[in-house]
Amino acid sequence: MSDDAATAALLDRLTQRLGSGRVLALRPRASHLPERAVAALPATRGSARPGSFAAQAALKVARPLRLLAEPEPIDVTAPVPDDPPMMFRWRRMTHRVLRADGPERLVEEWWRDRENIESVHAVPRPRDYYRIEDETGQRFWVYRDGPFNLADSGRTARWYLHGFCA
Repeated sequence: MSDDAATAALLDRLTQRLGSGRVLALRPRASHLPERAVAALPATRGSARPGSFAAQAALKVARPLRLLAEPEPIDVTAPVPDDPPMMFRWRRMTHRVLRADGPERLVEEWWRDRENIESVHAVPRPRDYYRIEDETGQRFWVYRDGPFNLADSGRTARWYLHGFCA
């Protein structure tokens, strides 16, 4: 039995036991935002185009293996506000950063939200992502919500943990 036939047989058995709405497959979507880059759709809805994930991966920088359902706030210490963190605190644990790579700036897809098109003042804040490694070898994907120089808004930039890298 070929791999395709074995996969189809497995999907068929799982769908019969669990229902078609519970057997999901990840499909790539045209988006540069990590939380919108894939969609979980019923596996019986057809397969992704051959090589679609490979083509998408070739266009982007490395992404984390696992994203959190919602980015979680972290407390960060940085030598200069626009620099990557030297240390961060997440879930009551302190992580000292040994290496950092970035930033990679991602901006909200303003063209997808009809309300933002109408208002110039509703421009979404950019995210500056960093891939960081702590002293124990754990790798994280963190971002700063907006640039640090927010004097006009009176709001300071916040940091979040968004995922875990390999």
